[in-house]
Amino acid sequence: MLAQPGRKPGSPKSIFSEPLQLDAVRLEQSGEVTISIVADDIYSKNSKQRYQIILTEAELRLLGNLQAPEDSAKGRKGYDAVIAY
Repeated sequence: MLAQPGRKPGSPKSIFSEPLQLDAVRLEQSGEVTISIVADDIYSKNSKQRYQIILTEAELRLLGNLQAPEDSAKGRKGYDAVIAY
């Protein structure tokens, strides 16, 4: 996950680069999916921030309908998995 200042120009900073773990993902009764991660702070080296990304059923369907870009150099899809919801 990259972050950068919202009000002024700045270079993106990697604040989270670990593989997503199953215990970080929660399916709500409403059909929403919540992803929770603890990531570095964009400014302070010793600080951490907790982020929650909430995806609605409609957003999950939208992601499930994405087509992988063709990797022209190798003639294959850019990723292997397709989200099925």
